[in-house]
Amino acid sequence: MRTRLGYASGSLVTGAFNTLPGLLLLPYLTDTLGVGAAAAGAAVLLPKAWDVLLTPVAGRVGDRAHGRRAGARHAFVLGGGLAVAASFALMFAGFATGAAGALWAAGGFLLTATAFAFFQAAYAALPAELSADPQTRLRLVGGRVAGLAVAALVAGAAAPAVV
Repeated sequence: MRTRLGYASGSLVTGAFNTLPGLLLLPYLTDTLGVGAAAAGAAVLLPKAWDVLLTPVAGRVGDRAHGRRAGARHAFVLGGGLAVAASFALMFAGFATGAAGALWAAGGFLLTATAFAFFQAAYAALPAELSADPQTRLRLVGGRVAGLAVAALVAGAAAPAVV
């Protein structure tokens, strides 16, 4: 049970990454920084596209690191999750408005997407290492999906407080 709950808690990172930029970043860019809607959309889209391209590369890096030492995926999950949190904070810590503020936020989101790619690739591969039993792996992944739903709800509900 402890392993299942611990593994499911990683969904907080996934839920935050998938929910918060849509709820917070676009309004932050347009309403707070005064960036046009098209530029704000690009600032959100490009890091997401980067994440799609980088995740397979991050998976290969994780696979190679795992082959060399036991527990390497755990390091990617922990390090990537902490880096996602830190770069999310950095994304909203800009002190400029307009184009400079948008570049700061977009750069922070790009760092967030990079950290998330390394986190997600290792996190998705982890059930196969935690158990050889298919039923146990199914329970782990089921917990991850349930945790993702809860994380998305919590992130959505907490977004106004963050603003």
